[in-house]
Amino acid sequence: MREVLHRWQKLGLEGLWEKPGHGRKRKWTEADMTFLEECLEQEPRTYNSVQLAQKLEQERSINLSPDWLRQVLI
Repeated sequence: MREVLHRWQKLGLEGLWEKPGHGRKRKWTEADMTFLEECLEQEPRTYNSVQLAQKLEQERSINLSPDWLRQVLI
């Protein structure tokens, strides 16, 4: 809280906004999501979120939770 006050005193309202780059970095790229979309369009079978998470980990070494994938792909 103290550093927020100091930023506000030094920078005004601009000091209250978080700068880009804060927080956790993404584990995936847009290319990873494009890969999954192409799999869903091209392959005749259907996938559930657990199977998609496994496919992503096996083929692209990206470990994402099935719950998170379900939210993103909706």
